[in-house]
Amino acid sequence: MKSRSTDLPKETLEEQNNRIDAMLNCMVIEASLFALENEEAPPYFTRDQIADFCGCGKDTIKRIEERALEKVKKALS
Repeated sequence: MKSRSTDLPKETLEEQNNRIDAMLNCMVIEASLFALENEEAPPYFTRDQIADFCGCGKDTIKRIEERALEKVKKALS
């Protein structure tokens, strides 16, 4: 049986995290550069928009956000 393009191998959790991190960095950097070049405030993205962009679920984005906030709190204390 031939493999179809939809039969992609499943990502490991580490691969998914690395992909999402790279996509989030790209999203933030591109949006920030655009805002700076146009003298605008950076845009606000909802969890749904971020999840759609990264190709993951809203719960994954919420989990990443919570971990990031914990790291910030730890660094500030």
